[in-house]
Amino acid sequence: MAKAATPATKKVAAPRPKAPVKAAATKAAPARKPVAAKTNAKDHPIRDQIAATRDTIKTEASKKAASLKDEASTLANQASTKAREAATKGKDKAAEAVGNLARMLEDSAGTVDSKFGKQYGDYARSAATTVAGLATTLDKKDLDELAASTRDMVKKNPAIAVGAATVIGFVLARMLKGGSNNG
Repeated sequence: MAKAATPATKKVAAPRPKAPVKAAATKAAPARKPVAAKTNAKDHPIRDQIAATRDTIKTEASKKAASLKDEASTLANQASTKAREAATKGKDKAAEAVGNLARMLEDSAGTVDSKFGKQYGDYARSAATTVAGLATTLDKKDLDELAASTRDMVKKNPAIAVGAATVIGFVLARMLKGGSNNG
């Protein structure tokens, strides 16, 4: 007969031996450099040379920038002076041309009287007087005064300004076109 397993006879498993405990995974501290390894500026001549070169470059760049700024300012002043001179010459030529136009209108007023009647001759004389006044104004005022009065006129009467610009553009185009055909 077989023996029945009884609780007293039941084999108890022997406890397992514990595995050796592993050391906890920790970050390794970075290796420290020995105190004697700390560097002084004297120990790195290349670093000194780089710093000296950097300072020299900064100084030279500052000097060059100042020089270029002075040159640009000088050139701007020269350009401004030349532009003002050219504008003054243009103003003088325009005043002369407008004066010539006034004289031409005045001279032709007699012809208009004889061909179309005294009333139309008076219109020509009135136009000549107005144009002569414009020539005098152009001649007496400097560029800044002319620019200021032109700005004021355009602000007050923009439609007249656009019309005048159109007429002036047309006259200039005709003059240029006529001048190029003759040359």
